[in-house]
Amino acid sequence: MTKILIGRLVFIAASSVFVVVAGGGVAFILRPVGALYVALWVVWWLVTAGRQRGVISAYDRSQRVIVTALSIVTVPVLIVALPWEYAYFAGPIPRDGPLAWVGLALFAAGIALASAAMQALHGLFTTRLGVQPGHRLVTSGPYRWVRHPGYLSHILCLTGVGLALSSLVALGLTILVAPFILWRIQREEDMLAAEFGEEYRTYMQQTKWRLIPLVY
Repeated sequence: MTKILIGRLVFIAASSVFVVVAGGGVAFILRPVGALYVALWVVWWLVTAGRQRGVISAYDRSQRVIVTALSIVTVPVLIVALPWEYAYFAGPIPRDGPLAWVGLALFAAGIALASAAMQALHGLFTTRLGVQPGHRLVTSGPYRWVRHPGYLSHILCLTGVGLALSSLVALGLTILVAPFILWRIQREEDMLAAEFGEEYRTYMQQTKWRLIPLVY
């Protein structure tokens, strides 16, 4: 566990350096948006570094190839392509304007939501899809309002990153990832209904929204 944590911290430090370099070096963090973005980037990874992998299950095996492929695509894009686009590509979204600050706010909200979801699950927030030893149905914290706050946090963070860095690539990435999230939600709900039966079906009736309040 210690080695895994050290590895994650090394990744956070190295990826932060790559973000700054790709964004133009010191000039990136001298811009208020750039400096706050890097700070949120570090907090984001520190929060998610606390996730456990979880046990291998049949539910997870059916998605492992897609999860791996998405990681191979999204992680380098987030680390290199987005800050480079912000620094060197004069796209249709104005740099450092009001939308950038809206994006930073969404990014921060996504991080806070992820943290709240992880605290509510107490170690059951895993990267692998499956029922963990001692698993119980959690309906407290943000799970009172939406059934999948962790996935909502991903959408908030990706959308926020796209707006913060005025990135069409990030917004396109959000659109690319969204169908997978919806598919994974369906698989997860099928799994939880099979494992927890009537308890989960009652929870579904009590918590109307799967992902986004008042929308879905």
